[in-house]
Amino acid sequence: MEAQWEDEAVHDALHLPGRVLGIDVGGSGTRVVLLENGTVTPQPDGPPMNVNLTEGFAGHLLRIIKAADVTAAGVGLPGLRLAAQARELSQTLSEQAGCPVHVTGDADTAQAGAFLGGSGVVVIAGTGSMAFGRNGERRARAGGHGFLLGDEGSAYWIGRAAARAALRWEDQLGGSEPIHRMVLAATGTGLEALVGDVTSHPAERSRLTALAPALTALAPEDPEAARITRRAAEHLAALAQSLRDRLGPLPGADPRPLPVAGAGRVFGAGLIWDRFAELTGAARPLADAAVGAALLAARA
Repeated sequence: MEAQWEDEAVHDALHLPGRVLGIDVGGSGTRVVLLENGTVTPQPDGPPMNVNLTEGFAGHLLRIIKAADVTAAGVGLPGLRLAAQARELSQTLSEQAGCPVHVTGDADTAQAGAFLGGSGVVVIAGTGSMAFGRNGERRARAGGHGFLLGDEGSAYWIGRAAARAALRWEDQLGGSEPIHRMVLAATGTGLEALVGDVTSHPAERSRLTALAPALTALAPEDPEAARITRRAAEHLAALAQSLRDRLGPLPGADPRPLPVAGAGRVFGAGLIWDRFAELTGAARPLADAAVGAALLAARA
């Protein structure tokens, strides 16, 4: 009965008037969906984009919106943190597209999708890590400070921990021999070459994020890999707890803590998801960020 109620709730939340486009912009690609009569229909993907790194991204968005012939559109943009910038982009795209366009940060759309526009905290763990929460009209965020100053529990953080464990083993300072072998096999080079690549191109994070899935796969048989994996999950759970503490419980006579969802490819590792869910009671998102963008556009 509970699953049926959830299906009905999802259908009701997605039954929006008109044709509403949801755009989830990302550094590896842009996912686009169309919501019409309660049905989610995937559209052709757009190019990778970031508000701070992609020249002409507004033109790409405008072409996606115009091609869909919609009554409204919502956009979640990575790197967008200033409300004034979001309002300016919303106004400009609305005027050029000929329909209302609501632009916001990608964390906002991920939260809206995870809880279908309701209250809750979503923790996002991919290349980086952060959390975003909403409780009624109150909202807060934690993390998302980038790989130099934060991103604990992210794929980059896990990959860097793997490289450090390999280096410590080679220097006979601890670490792990299985991780050392894994890093050499995954990179196809010696550690000196890896160190040179990372220090010469510090903004190129793929060299270390590529090690994350190999490290988590090693966790069931290697204590050091298991320790890193558990610590990643605990970092991510701490983000959720920070927002729960700041936003307070759900309103009501018997207040419960805000629900938590986990999104992003790091949660594809079973040991990380299990530990994170154990600490937070988390569930998987009800819908993804592209659907969340459409829901926010309809509400706006």
